Amino acid sequence: MNSKLFLLFFCITLASWKCAAIAPASGGPKDTTPPVLLSANPPSGTVRLLEPVVELTFSEYMDEKSFAAGIRIAPVLKDDPTVKFKGKSVIVTLPTGIKNDMTLVLTLSRSIKDEHGVELAKPIQLAYSTGDVIDTGIIKGWVYASQPAGVYLFYDEGSDTLLLSKPDYISETEDDGSFEFNYLSSGKYKILAIERGAAGVQLDQKRMSYGVPPISVIALDSIFTGIHIRLFKEKEPLRLLRGEWKDWNWGQLYFNNDILDGMDIHGLKIGAREMEWLIHPEDDKLIIVTVTDTVRSAKEKISFKNITMDQKVLLDSSAINVSIPAKGDTNYLALTNPDSKISITPEKTGSPIKLVYSRPLPEKLLNSFKIDLIIDDTTEVNFTKMINTPMSIFVAPQNGWEPKKSYKLKLFRHETTNEKETFKDSITTINIETTRPLGYGGISGTIKGIDSEKMITEIQSVEKKHWNFKSVVNSAGRFEYNDIPEGLYTLIVFDDRDQNIDYSYGKAYPFQPSEWFYVLPDTIEVRANWDIEFQPIYMEQ
Repeated sequence: MNSKLFLLFFCITLASWKCAAIAPASGGPKDTTPPVLLSANPPSGTVRLLEPVVELTFSEYMDEKSFAAGIRIAPVLKDDPTVKFKGKSVIVTLPTGIKNDMTLVLTLSRSIKDEHGVELAKPIQLAYSTGDVIDTGIIKGWVYASQPAGVYLFYDEGSDTLLLSKPDYISETEDDGSFEFNYLSSGKYKILAIERGAAGVQLDQKRMSYGVPPISVIALDSIFTGIHIRLFKEKEPLRLLRGEWKDWNWGQLYFNNDILDGMDIHGLKIGAREMEWLIHPEDDKLIIVTVTDTVRSAKEKISFKNITMDQKVLLDSSAINVSIPAKGDTNYLALTNPDSKISITPEKTGSPIKLVYSRPLPEKLLNSFKIDLIIDDTTEVNFTKMINTPMSIFVAPQNGWEPKKSYKLKLFRHETTNEKETFKDSITTINIETTRPLGYGGISGTIKGIDSEKMITEIQSVEKKHWNFKSVVNSAGRFEYNDIPEGLYTLIVFDDRDQNIDYSYGKAYPFQPSEWFYVLPDTIEVRANWDIEFQPIYMEQ
């Protein structure tokens, strides 16, 4: 190659190289590895702490916002610590007001994230003392809730409102619901669990889910274990929220809580007219109110004297104004439930279909609709129809649903001069597919080690909220369940002190301890045509 040609080749190559920019590869797997605390300076366990500064070094660059929100000092001091970031290190300056001979616990919440949004695998605690020793007291237990929870610890000062104040210590539950407080001094404490979203905030009983233990005071010497707490949300007092008049002869009232079977509404009127009422078939917080004639004034007042249950007044007299529509509802009757395609698992209860209409109807009209039930598109099936409410009926085959079959439930339009009393279409069809029948099994066992005549066991379905069964423990400690639908269950044992057959959660203020309870660690699998006999379950209160 001559020199001119070589020079030309070299220039072309150089130009090409300059155009080829070097860039990092795009994509790749998402970072899901939790950040790790590599070191703390001074290290956890340091006594006679002279300088109120701790430097924490992590394996990742940390998210500043989540770190600032997720760092806590216990016992809680007047001011929050200050936080500065230096590369992968975080410099924490403790607030003033630290007493001599005090054990300080620096807690990093699991909600703290790295720059990729990955949370800590679990909370981190570091202990320091301004005195010669670090306190070694421990309190631990479990919180039973669907989500992680926060746990508050208070120095017991004998105050009735203590659990509504700012806690002295804050912890969080692990994925299994366990929690632990470390580095505590001996003394008396009170404890409270709270929904994780509110952790760090003073308890508001009316707005937040929380839980209290079966004991009022924890007397700590060295280690106190076995604290069990269940979260719940207090029900607000029953209130009437609003009302609306839907047509000339019926309307709706909305409440903040469920209206239950057994409640009585006394003196229910619109103006001077007495009314009938029923719980809405699809919403227990809603009642349907009806009059036999029509209401034609522009506005009226709906009122009642009170609502009671078991002779206890739940709501005193209430009244609400409603506007009466200028024209009656002329829309066709509609079927609001179920959908046009449904699946049914045949059960021992018969698995009836609940048909819900868009408005209340007189019994005569409810009975006037022709209904056909057909299997495999050809064969009519004898069925039972039962009026449930003026807005709903139950329909079920007389001999039960055949498994793995196709059905059609047909509702026919009836002849009427009033469109609101019938369907728009000549036939309304619901297509039904049945699955294999539900299997049933049994559970029995013996509780040992508890001296109580008020013990109750309760099994709760992991998959179906409404599958909830109870069995009273007899004098020999035996409990037994028969005909339980197959599936996975949790077993709970509780001491029914108030003998209302339900678990009582207690209350933060005025303080009422919860009923003692125990949750079997493992889930129970109920299988069809199979009875489970537990080995004796030993426990202590």
